[in-house]
Amino acid sequence: MSNLPPLKPLVSFRAAARHNSFTKAAQELNITHGAVSRAVKQLEEFFGFELFERRNRRLYLTAKGKQLAAGVEETLAKLEKISEAIRIPDSKRRLSVSCEPSLAMRWLMPGLDEFRASNPQIDIHLSVGGGPIDLSAEGVHLAIRRSDFSWPSHYNCTVLGKESVGPVCSPAYWKKHKSNTKQILHTRTRPEAWSEWHDLTGKRIETESEKYFDHFYFSLQAASTGFGLAIGPEPLVREDIKHGLLVAPYGFETTSIDYIILSLDNRKRADDLDIFTTWLKKELNLPDGP
Repeated sequence: MSNLPPLKPLVSFRAAARHNSFTKAAQELNITHGAVSRAVKQLEEFFGFELFERRNRRLYLTAKGKQLAAGVEETLAKLEKISEAIRIPDSKRRLSVSCEPSLAMRWLMPGLDEFRASNPQIDIHLSVGGGPIDLSAEGVHLAIRRSDFSWPSHYNCTVLGKESVGPVCSPAYWKKHKSNTKQILHTRTRPEAWSEWHDLTGKRIETESEKYFDHFYFSLQAASTGFGLAIGPEPLVREDIKHGLLVAPYGFETTSIDYIILSLDNRKRADDLDIFTTWLKKELNLPDGP
């Protein structure tokens, strides 16, 4: 046991080695930059050599750092698989799913009970995230994304359908402001959403004022309570429109963006991936586009 390094810092080192960045490792682990730095320092003191070197303000693994990183990655990956196998009952098969945050909160999560009821043998483990993803590193079997970025060529990509968007607001707000200037609600995660809609439709809305929210989820909540007009991706507002909480006075326009599923070849979970993908296509029910 004397040859074993301190084990807790290995998790921070693994993340730092994966990203070549203490900052990104800290974000992934939800800890401070200093905590990652201290963990790496603790390992360096144990081994008696540096694991990273800094060149031109960038972080690089040393030769021995690379050797350790490969061993830590392999060991922790095996431990994760063993842990997964013994945590989930034999009658359950775990499927790790990553989904765009607003789509997860406003569409996927409310529908998962129905999926679980009809497929009790599959245990869905849901996490949220947008944009590029390392499926292997994050232990994700399937990622639901917008196709606004590039992904590795060895990923399987299944198109769920075209994104369609349109301005939405509460019925009371539209009744009051239909013929007046309007308050526009923006999101910082997609700051160009309104200008993209203007370019797509050629329509212009006379604006009285503008407000900014951190995410679509919050802007849509604000719209449903009468704050103003927000851009709403159709799947995210479908239920609110159905129940009369929102209206889409300008309708929806199909964009060039697809909702997609990214996955890796996985013989062990191929059947579960097919079952979940088929359910997603049916429930999301998106247009195929031109």
